[in-house]
Amino acid sequence: MSSSQCWSKGLWGPFPLRRYVEFAVLAERSGFDSAWIGDTQLMTPDLYSALALCAGATSRIQLGSGVTNTVTRDVTVTAGGFLALNEFAGGRCLLGIGVGGSAVATVGLREDPAREFRRKVDEITRLVRGEMVTMRGTDTRGKIAAPRVPIYIASSSPLGLRIAGELADGVILNVGVAPSLVDEAMQHVERGLRAAGRDRRNLDVAVFAGSSIRSDRRRAIDETRSWAATTARRIGKWMTAGGDEIQQVGATVLRQYDWNAHIAAGAKHAESVSDDLARQFVLAGTADDVAGTIAKLECSGVTHVIALLMGEDLDGTVGAYARDIIPAWRQAPATRHSA
Repeated sequence: MSSSQCWSKGLWGPFPLRRYVEFAVLAERSGFDSAWIGDTQLMTPDLYSALALCAGATSRIQLGSGVTNTVTRDVTVTAGGFLALNEFAGGRCLLGIGVGGSAVATVGLREDPAREFRRKVDEITRLVRGEMVTMRGTDTRGKIAAPRVPIYIASSSPLGLRIAGELADGVILNVGVAPSLVDEAMQHVERGLRAAGRDRRNLDVAVFAGSSIRSDRRRAIDETRSWAATTARRIGKWMTAGGDEIQQVGATVLRQYDWNAHIAAGAKHAESVSDDLARQFVLAGTADDVAGTIAKLECSGVTHVIALLMGEDLDGTVGAYARDIIPAWRQAPATRHSA
């Protein structure tokens, strides 16, 4: 990874709204570049309230939706909301978006198919740029003067990854942390880049993964196993890297999946995920373990690590990144952790 590596933390769950603000402040003080906040109605605080409060309590760190969707929120609501947030935050907001996931499944809706998702992302992109868009026969344009809002597409599917390559400023890979998994996912992103005539160097490539850093490796894995399960569920249907085990476990998790438990510690649907398999999907273990996992992504062109905080000691994980991992990566390459 280059010296331009970005470090981010993510938070998802039914924490008090004040806790999200505290973590944004802690992330800024700890040297993170950005903080990402989930958007699953009824299971996380309202995204726009959280982002506005976090923006008011910080001055440097970027703030992103990790992630919103194109189903439960109308594209004009998303575009207008982020224009207002980015104006208020002085250009520090990042719009992360996906097809639905937990926000959709927990209320009995369906994720947008790829073609519909692409159309909606294109509309949002044009609206936040101040362009005119025809909505249901009516021309509309955002009137809030704000700095440009970068768009990040989060995906675990080939079509979604290709759309990210075509349209987005950044791609958020939700496919695991093993280089073979990231490399296969990036093949689909690159197809989108080529189709749009874009240069990969202009695309921020982020890996999004559950993270817990502890001296007790097994406990850290246990705290993130449910993230590994939900990722296997998404990619097991198409990913060839990783062999038959990912496909088999992904199918098992899919049959048993309980959205109300989603990425909760101890989720029953995560029991089929072995420790070894979980390590392919999460940033968990000791600080050295996690640094080694991240180091192996260098050749895959990953430029951005988003660690979704999980477990009982979120502050401890943030502290480990700030103390043991981020400073080493910001030093000269020869002094960084080796793979």
